[in-house]
Amino acid sequence: MEFQELVKIRRSCRSFENASLSEPQLADILDAGRWAPNPLNLQPWEFIVINDPEIKARVRKVAEDAKQEVNDKNGPGWAAKYGVGFLEEAAVLVVVVVNPSRGGLGRFFGQKHGAVQAASACIQNMLLTCADMKLGALWFTFFRPEKLRSILNIPEELEIAGVIPIGRPKGSAKTPPRKEPKIHRNRYSIPG
Repeated sequence: MEFQELVKIRRSCRSFENASLSEPQLADILDAGRWAPNPLNLQPWEFIVINDPEIKARVRKVAEDAKQEVNDKNGPGWAAKYGVGFLEEAAVLVVVVVNPSRGGLGRFFGQKHGAVQAASACIQNMLLTCADMKLGALWFTFFRPEKLRSILNIPEELEIAGVIPIGRPKGSAKTPPRKEPKIHRNRYSIPG
């Protein structure tokens, strides 16, 4: 598939068929992630692959708790309707964790997010690979990190960049709207 087409067909999938993911497919997705650009080639990411139904149910509970917390704090109305059952429907959940100390030389200049930025590129590679394989995936961040950390035994020094549910999509997602880009020339210009 042409790259520009691939970028435009990638969708956030929140509904999965009951189908497994092959080990070669999973290996290709993780391999695409590891080829992402990253500071000093430190490759700060690690992957936790979850296919155990009990652990997926516990991850879903963490997401349900986060949803309730948002509702209790009068968050946006859509959050109350946001279903998270897809966390159990997906063939696998891939949790991407990152070591913030592996963020490159930017830390000397107040740039603290090099490792998380690298993990973001890693996740994007994974999502595009899923789209190319006609698999559904989503970059999911609707959870309290400390609760997920406890369930998955993630060391304190690592950050959770996201949970990626992956599987065979049920139906097709509609194309989301995109705004025209805001472009500045030579310097940032304040409208007005």
